[in-house]
Amino acid sequence: MKKIVLLATAVLFLFATTAMANSIDGKFGITARGGISSISNSEWTYGAGGDIGTDIGWTGGGGIMYGITDNVAVTFDVIYLQADLKGDCPGLGTIVTAGKTIDFAVGAQWRFMPKSLFVPYVEVGVDAMWNKLETTNEFQATLGLYGVEVGRTYGGHLSVGADYFFTPNIALNAEIRGLYSTKSDITTDVDGGYKLGEYNPSNISGFIGIRFFFGGAQEASKPIAKEITP
Repeated sequence: MKKIVLLATAVLFLFATTAMANSIDGKFGITARGGISSISNSEWTYGAGGDIGTDIGWTGGGGIMYGITDNVAVTFDVIYLQADLKGDCPGLGTIVTAGKTIDFAVGAQWRFMPKSLFVPYVEVGVDAMWNKLETTNEFQATLGLYGVEVGRTYGGHLSVGADYFFTPNIALNAEIRGLYSTKSDITTDVDGGYKLGEYNPSNISGFIGIRFFFGGAQEASKPIAKEITP
């Protein structure tokens, strides 16, 4: 019985020591992840106008982060997302294309229970997006042009996520991220660039990924008390 108690005490001590070793204070992190994205509808303004519907798209990217304190971290991410767009444009028929966005995001995290194995967090930040519409041959033939142009957009994001540390410096990451963006005109690349519609890259995305942390001060483990036998 005494051996079982001693073994259980040792296991609990090791667990507590490991859990307390996951602070990111002063550490740099590298993140890689991917997932799916639901993008807001865009719209045609050409003629009578109309909605441009979107399918569920895919997203992925990576970034870096730095732990300012146990609870506060700053992040920089580059995220790519893509989804098919389909809509009926009056006078032009049904047009199918692909919307592509590269999102450059800077954010700040507040991390709860920062020294536990499971660390939930919230993040807010600002975003600048480079957008493109990939035109199909059918699209080009319908419009009688080579393609369309879409400008840059800007916005902000709110994320809720969690890191699960299975070593002090490696964590699995899961996150739900909402992005609000301004809209950009969809214009032709010929005939003076007349306006066809507006592209909206606002989206809600879900990610699964992994983080690697480097550097930071090493936390010393508490010594195990030894029983002194007289």
